[in-house]
Amino acid sequence: MTNTPSTFRLLLWPSLLTLAISIARVTSEVQGWLTTASGGRGLPLGITWCIFVFGGWFGWRLARAGSVPRVAKPWLWALLALLAAAGTVMYGFYPLRAADRSEATFVLLRQAVLTAAVATSFGGLAMFVVWPRLAWTLLLYGLGARGTVLAITWLAKHQGWDTHYTKFGPMGIERESMGDTMFGAAVAQLGCWVPFTVIGGTLLGSLCARRPK
Repeated sequence: MTNTPSTFRLLLWPSLLTLAISIARVTSEVQGWLTTASGGRGLPLGITWCIFVFGGWFGWRLARAGSVPRVAKPWLWALLALLAAAGTVMYGFYPLRAADRSEATFVLLRQAVLTAAVATSFGGLAMFVVWPRLAWTLLLYGLGARGTVLAITWLAKHQGWDTHYTKFGPMGIERESMGDTMFGAAVAQLGCWVPFTVIGGTLLGSLCARRPK
């Protein structure tokens, strides 16, 4: 008889490590040790890679405890959702690759992010059909991780810090008002990154949960 770990036990250390990375990142930017360019320029001191590492960990732990996907080849469904979301993002952001920081550009950027949020959210919801327990765990993890980012964004804007958290798009648009900044950050973090966490984590979790025949 298997002993399924509680969601709290699964999330505790991954969430604490993710929090520590986020704190280290904003501290490093404020101190001038790391770039503050929009997007972070793919620096390893970030939480994006945590999605795949902890997604794999969650899937492995849950599979050992007896939790299984509801569909055959769950990794394939997650991969298709990931490719669909990535394609939507690339299509929406392609016209902005050489854009300026004008108000018109910000309107286009906002439309692209909203479209990406819708597409990614549908993919994230589909993962609850693929593997409900893993998707639920990843959703809670993603909400915690990205909620922290929103809190850091508010603090950075309030304190006037120069960080990548308050900059949007490849051109690094910054908004003067707190409302615009937080709305843009909320759509990106909750509408795009949380569902992406569910999709990407399900992909790695499904692969790590596979048992050799």
